Amino acid sequence: MKKLTLAGIFALLLLLSATAVHGHAVMTSRPITVVEARALPHDSWVILTGTIVNALPGGKNFTFRDPSGDITVEIDRNVWRGLSVGVSDRVDIYGELRINRGLVSVRVRAISTGSSAPVRQGQAITVSRPIAISEARSLSHDSWVVLAGNIVNSFPGSDNYTFRDPSGERIVEISSNVWRGLYVGVSDEVEIHGEVRIDRGIVTITARAIRKT
Repeated sequence: MKKLTLAGIFALLLLLSATAVHGHAVMTSRPITVVEARALPHDSWVILTGTIVNALPGGKNFTFRDPSGDITVEIDRNVWRGLSVGVSDRVDIYGELRINRGLVSVRVRAISTGSSAPVRQGQAITVSRPIAISEARSLSHDSWVVLAGNIVNSFPGSDNYTFRDPSGERIVEISSNVWRGLYVGVSDEVEIHGEVRIDRGIVTITARAIRKT
């Protein structure tokens, strides 16, 4: 058996400290490398930072690269939400690890870029960097937002939580498959990626990805 170096042990401890166990799968709440992602079980939730270097046959598969290596990522059209990404643009992707016959890939659920400029799709827009709750309230139904702040309480018997930032509060819906075993306290800073929902004039956010910051 190979002995772990001190650097290897330190890297492993850092990875474990940023994960939550969810069945056999784990959830990473902070970015990890492609090499680290490849070592995780099927259905684990990963956050990766790097570049999308080319498109693969099929229309929704791409090669994602960071300094540690490459991995295939699957990005549906509705996940792109109008974003245009060049081969030199750094992106953050959030998704589920898939292992099929030994081949490892990531099914992407959310993607953000370094650009602060919103992308318009009809009346809805996509923002890929955090905005204030007060700004999110003014957006159209189905707009994609990124919020940074704290989850300050929950509503028993539902998936609803109160999310707060310096500009105010808003109800966010976070289902169990989004939490994936992640524990967040009221003092923990989090980043939420999700869609604006407007029903009878009431604005809420449906979360698709969450991470500790």
